[in-house]
Amino acid sequence: MNVLFMGRWDLAGAYLANRFLSEGHTACWITGEDQRALWHPRLRGSIYRGTFGAQQIAPILTSNRIDTVVFLTGALRENAPGAAYESCIPALAALLEALREHRVQTFVYLSSVELGYGGALTPLQADLAAGELYCQAHQSHFGLPLLIARLGYVYAPVPPGDMGYTGALLARMARGEPVTCPCSAGDCVDVIHAEDAAAALYDLVLVRAAGRYLVVTGHPVPLAEYFACLGRVAGCEPDVTWQAQRPTLPPGDFDPRPLQLATGWIPTHLFAQDGADTLGRALAMPASAPSGAPRPVRVPLARLRAWLARHAPLRTLGETLLLFAATSLLLRFGKDVSDLKYVDIRLMFVALTACCYGGEMGVLAVVLASLSYLYSLAASYVDTAYLLYSVDTWLPFVVYAVTGSVLGYIVNRRREDTDALRRRYDLLEEKYRRVEALQTETQDLKNRLQQQLLNTKHSFGDLYRIVLELDAQQPEQLLQRGIGVVQQVLECEKAAVYYVDVPAGCARLLTCSPALEGSAPAVLGLAELERLRLAFRRGGLFVNTGLLADHPDLAAPVWYDGQPYAFVAAYDIAPDKFTTYYQDLFRVVVSLLEKNLLRALSYEKARRSERCVAGTALLKPEAFAEKLALLRGEGGRALCRFTLGRVQPPAGLDAAAVGRALGGMIRKTDYMGQDETGGYAVILTNTPPEQAEELAVRFARAGFHWEVVPS
Repeated sequence: MNVLFMGRWDLAGAYLANRFLSEGHTACWITGEDQRALWHPRLRGSIYRGTFGAQQIAPILTSNRIDTVVFLTGALRENAPGAAYESCIPALAALLEALREHRVQTFVYLSSVELGYGGALTPLQADLAAGELYCQAHQSHFGLPLLIARLGYVYAPVPPGDMGYTGALLARMARGEPVTCPCSAGDCVDVIHAEDAAAALYDLVLVRAAGRYLVVTGHPVPLAEYFACLGRVAGCEPDVTWQAQRPTLPPGDFDPRPLQLATGWIPTHLFAQDGADTLGRALAMPASAPSGAPRPVRVPLARLRAWLARHAPLRTLGETLLLFAATSLLLRFGKDVSDLKYVDIRLMFVALTACCYGGEMGVLAVVLASLSYLYSLAASYVDTAYLLYSVDTWLPFVVYAVTGSVLGYIVNRRREDTDALRRRYDLLEEKYRRVEALQTETQDLKNRLQQQLLNTKHSFGDLYRIVLELDAQQPEQLLQRGIGVVQQVLECEKAAVYYVDVPAGCARLLTCSPALEGSAPAVLGLAELERLRLAFRRGGLFVNTGLLADHPDLAAPVWYDGQPYAFVAAYDIAPDKFTTYYQDLFRVVVSLLEKNLLRALSYEKARRSERCVAGTALLKPEAFAEKLALLRGEGGRALCRFTLGRVQPPAGLDAAAVGRALGGMIRKTDYMGQDETGGYAVILTNTPPEQAEELAVRFARAGFHWEVVPS
């Protein structure tokens, strides 16, 4: 992509520009600042400084083939409420006018979450809001692909003067000055690391998102905690005056879920965890040079050197001519020196020039030396025609030519070898830099993934807590806890567990969440189970992607002896919980529930002789009382609706006969046994006491008297 940034220096924009350039995209920047660079010095991009109108911006868009535009507003977003400011509307108007004739894929307008706060807007925020409205008007009338990103406070390991509002507060506290806050101490703000903000904006641009997004972490901190952190870093107790004029957003409204659904972005830095460390490093950094600092003045000699460096052939030619002039002077004033009679100064000039500058200048030196030799002969009144007919006079020219050509060839050959070695070195250096960049990127990805694992709600510590919570010996208690775990993991209010009665061809409700009490069907017929059973046989997980009515959104089976013993169902889950991540997480939770449930059932089966009356399935009084206590639930909430009743069998029936008779009248999800009085009692699960008359008729047909016991 070819990205154009426009506006004054912006911390979030600087990190975003570095991200684009590091990923191989091209970037340019239009700014009114004199010296600052938006990106890292090692990165390359074009900078246009000055005030530009629409007519000047249009050629920049065309020549750079701009397809993405980012308008920077850090001077408004991150400025103090009463500070002097420069309106962004003139520059924005010129840019949008130029974009009418130049189509782009995305136009990003960086805004602030403070526009959603209560109370009256400050002049800076009003200017920022006017920019939003201006962009939206162009979106409606000219089809501008607009992306408005509202950011919270941005921080990063940069000098406080570059950190906007947070840096200004930090600097004031470090100087021991009091600060004023227009909000109250209980209000919350969302502080985001510039690296996370850049990653979110980069992902939004890649997916060509449009609309308005909150670029926040979703982990707001109270302002009292925010100022306390700044005070700890500054080494002083914060002196804050709370004006309570502008309430911020409620904590739940700092919601990054639309952003995460669009891009899959997750923040890797949280202010509550690493904010103090980052701000401490920022406070220790030296202040950056002001944007209006004067440029260094170059002296004329330095300018000449720079010009000669850009024109190397002219410099070489000039040095050769200077050397020839020195040779001519030496020949003229050295005629009377007897020692120089045995030295050929012209040959020395040719050899020296060829060795220093190569074959091209060597040939020029041969020509100059030959002309000098001819001039000396003419000055000695030697007839030039003599040179043409006397072969002996050709020897100096031949020596000059051979010396210049041979030495020039050797020097050129060595230079070519040196250039080849330099190219190989540059290639190796480029490969090394790529490998180093790849290593740095890999290390950065590793650190980010590690931080994501630490920051995500479903970390290994959370899974360990789930394992401990599902460690129970009683199946009823285990199912009740499993419902709570499923609700926490999927963030839903409706979940249930059904027992699969294969011989009866139905599923019976075992337990459910409070939101489903009274509305969850006690029995599911075979028609409702068919889709679930088919999904269980194929992949082990039912996902209601077809949004079928009367079906759970997610369901997973619990297997026992090769048959589905039960299944866990979740209802009314959020759309973002249908992802593969949450499906796998739900599968893991159900597998943990299955493992512990099988262990609990095996434990009960092994203790059957201890818990039941000999030769029957009737629970002993202690075991029956334990089941009743479990069904009544933990914390006063019943595991499920149930009806407790006493049963008077016909005269003459022993315990074995009573057990066989009751076993034929109750379901597999019900319980029968002896109560504390020694009489027979039955617990009918998911059966309201209002059905007492129907229950009495059912038991009366078998000769039993039924009486409801208040539970």
